[in-house]
Amino acid sequence: MPLRLFRHESFEIVYRRLALPLLKFLVKRMGGDQAAAEEVFARTISAAWESWHSFRHKSSYFTWICRIGLNKIADYYRDQVNDNSRWVLPVLEDIAQADTNQLDPYERAALSELRAAMRECLDLLPDEKRKLLQFRYWREMTIKEISKLTGSSERAVEGKIYRAKKILKTILREKHPALGLEMK
Repeated sequence: MPLRLFRHESFEIVYRRLALPLLKFLVKRMGGDQAAAEEVFARTISAAWESWHSFRHKSSYFTWICRIGLNKIADYYRDQVNDNSRWVLPVLEDIAQADTNQLDPYERAALSELRAAMRECLDLLPDEKRKLLQFRYWREMTIKEISKLTGSSERAVEGKIYRAKKILKTILREKHPALGLEMK
């Protein structure tokens, strides 16, 4: 039996045995988000298949594939941060730094409406999340500066800012759908 075929059959056996436990593990790690866990599951299985030849039996298959899964979860959330930052960051920065003197009356009215909507939505955020966004986008503080100010690790601050932007995105969609902001 060719080695490639043996590897394929071995992977299939492991997949059948571990697919459900792996999916349950991912769902639990991702806070019950089934859709996100299924996406990460697909990425995990793909990565495991690609690196199947490098498995060295230093741990169980389940431990090995869960480690891959944890890495794929991190990749997934990193991608989510980048996707959310594509619209939140420019909107927050543009609103904070827009010079009304260079705008025509229609643009000024639209900016005023957008600023009012943003203020309203920011006021609906929990105090800690609102402050983090203000530190980051209006005071233009770095993650490191915010970390020192709040006494949290830089990684924790990044996560909190990510969650604050995600909540703000949801509030903006619910409260002001007519603004037509480009949001994924």
